[in-house]
Amino acid sequence: MSDELRAVILAGGSGSRLWPLSRQQLPKQFLNLNGEESMLGATISRLSPLIEAEDVWVVTGESHATGEAFSELDGLNKILEPCGRNTAPAIALSAALMQDLNDDDDPVMVVLPADHIVSKRESFQACLKQAVVVANTGQLVTFGIVPDQPETGFGYIQTAAAVDGLRQVLRFVEKPKQKAARKMLEDGNYYWNSGMFVWKASVILAEIQTHLPEIWSVLQLMRERWNGGEAWQEVIRDDFNKMPDISIDYGVMEKSNNVSLVTADIGWSDVGSWDAVHEMAEHDENGNDISGNVLAIDCKNSLLRSESRLIAAVGLDDIIVVETPDAILLAKAGESQRVRELVDSLKQGDQNYHVEHVTVRRPWGSYTVLEESGDGYKLKRISVLPGAKLSLQAHQHRSEHWVVVTGTATVTCGDLVKVVPRNGSAYIPIGETHRLENRGKVMLQLIEVQVGDYLEEDDIERFEDTYGRC
Repeated sequence: MSDELRAVILAGGSGSRLWPLSRQQLPKQFLNLNGEESMLGATISRLSPLIEAEDVWVVTGESHATGEAFSELDGLNKILEPCGRNTAPAIALSAALMQDLNDDDDPVMVVLPADHIVSKRESFQACLKQAVVVANTGQLVTFGIVPDQPETGFGYIQTAAAVDGLRQVLRFVEKPKQKAARKMLEDGNYYWNSGMFVWKASVILAEIQTHLPEIWSVLQLMRERWNGGEAWQEVIRDDFNKMPDISIDYGVMEKSNNVSLVTADIGWSDVGSWDAVHEMAEHDENGNDISGNVLAIDCKNSLLRSESRLIAAVGLDDIIVVETPDAILLAKAGESQRVRELVDSLKQGDQNYHVEHVTVRRPWGSYTVLEESGDGYKLKRISVLPGAKLSLQAHQHRSEHWVVVTGTATVTCGDLVKVVPRNGSAYIPIGETHRLENRGKVMLQLIEVQVGDYLEEDDIERFEDTYGRC
């Protein structure tokens, strides 16, 4: 079956409702929220053996591939978006590439979000097999989640009665009010919209041509370029931003009369809020979901999650507490959908709590901001993986002083290359070309002191980089 199938994993969302754990540079699809794998890794794993990893393509932001999510994306087939344009352009682009990169092949495409939890793997694969059979007849197929409560946070799909286990879609319904959601649950033949789809590449492209001509026209120009010999990722970088911002649901699925639904009881959650995380977790005898450095006494039905510091809680009921080294979220259970409002407010400020964590992953390792002052200095702890190296770079507004605390550093400063052992130091003047390498077999850690009139990360001029950053 894997020869006939390709999977496209949509991994471009921001996951703002799971702040402070999920942030703009490392959103929830790259985090481990419910097991040993990241959500992206789990999405790919549950496809096997029906679709193996070499037939999976991940659509994500170009910044993720060379930023904090590098380790999660390294080695995967990637389609990199230079900007966000919602799901319809991403799916159109993927379908065209599936055809053009495989000698005019016309595979069945399985399109999945990267940030959902599916706990019933065998049931999911049974649904997928059924959907593939239907997709091969030329229909658009979606997974409809069997609802168990009148949920107002999801869209709904109304269907006709089942015929041989398959339902014809009658209409899509936007997120309803509570009264309408209860009525749909009572009526039956309504399902939650999962955002999971199965179709032939040619079929979805024909629908896009009919219903989204603005996307189609840009796509055809892009195909002419890459089929004419230009690198397709460069074409995407040049032209993708010309496509309109629109979802596949609104642009195609709600308008097409060629949509079927497979009912899916697969242990699904879109993990759209901390309430959803709490619901999916294993609870103690008091209904609590507790992880990390937490001491809880007489607490009930609460989510208490610590990433670093001690959370000490007494007598709390129905409370959500999520701690990271630089932020603490407090919310009433049932109110965590409103975390997005907090993130929107943070975006209006001049700090970057919504953008990145205190510890920031990089392809070569990570750095942790230890202290940041308005007086023109910043302290960092830098960790460089064995065999890794930073870009050859320069800064126009700051000098740097490195003190090695673990391992051995190879430092390039101008024309000089020297080895700096533990307890040794190196000074990088403003404007000097420099590079830091770990040629050893153990982690290199050093303390960096930055001094200057501007200390932001965009004061980097790169001349050479192993990881393709510019």
